Amino acid sequence: MKNLSKTLLGLAAMLVLLGSSGSVYAAIAGRVQYVHGKVQLTTATGVTHAISKGDAVNEGDTLISEPTASAQIRMEDGGMIAMRPDTRLKIDRFSFDGQQDGTERSFFSVVKGGFRAITGEIGKKNKANYRITTPATTIGIRGTDHETFVVTPDSAMATTTPVGTYNKVNLGETSMTTEKGTLFVLPNQMGFVGGADQMPRLQPVNLDIFTATAQPGLQGGRDNREGKSEGGRKMRETATTDKDGMRDHATVDRIGVHGTERMEKGGVEGAATLSPSGDDSLQNTVPKTPEEQEQH
Repeated sequence: MKNLSKTLLGLAAMLVLLGSSGSVYAAIAGRVQYVHGKVQLTTATGVTHAISKGDAVNEGDTLISEPTASAQIRMEDGGMIAMRPDTRLKIDRFSFDGQQDGTERSFFSVVKGGFRAITGEIGKKNKANYRITTPATTIGIRGTDHETFVVTPDSAMATTTPVGTYNKVNLGETSMTTEKGTLFVLPNQMGFVGGADQMPRLQPVNLDIFTATAQPGLQGGRDNREGKSEGGRKMRETATTDKDGMRDHATVDRIGVHGTERMEKGGVEGAATLSPSGDDSLQNTVPKTPEEQEQH
């Protein structure tokens, strides 16, 4: 009888461990491809350590880069993330089993700072399965190369730059949604919103946040299926939809063409990849801060 009781207790303990393993061993979302400076990772269970090249980044992990640090992550679906200095980025949910069957998810949240992303397989067919959440807005995609940056009241940049979320598109298209409505952002455009109770609006690209680049060619219009042709490239209006379903339009900005350094084509069709230089650095892949630009 005693042996039976011990056996039952042992089985119960094993079941408890198996039941809790999902929270302890989270799904791998990607791996660190490059780190410059100190970037800390805090797991969903509260364990914190500095990341190194080759480390796994899991669902539920939060990455925090110091003011002079940056990192590059290759996601399991082939996507890339170039994390900027002084950034707090969390991988809220990530699941990908190698195919797009509707169960895949890639959800991020950024509280401070920003990153540049090349989307991978997730979101290619099911756009709602990829999103970025900030304190002011939710950003969706249509197969894209884009950048998100959040200026917080306590950041040094807040003394010269309005607090809020900035969303710059290099290739493809993104959407910015708040309780007031949705703004669609096209290549070489920047959307801005100061808070969740405001309507996102297009603004001239902020050069304190993003650096300039040559205008993309046909890739920039690959996802744009309506509108007219200009110089051999498809163009269309950006539409904003407020909470009542009314539409407002703003045309593509043809005056100022701004963005980050041009990326090489490759990876999935219609996308691009972040390619580190020969010395395995992030040079020319992560937008530079004004202080960094002065140093160069």
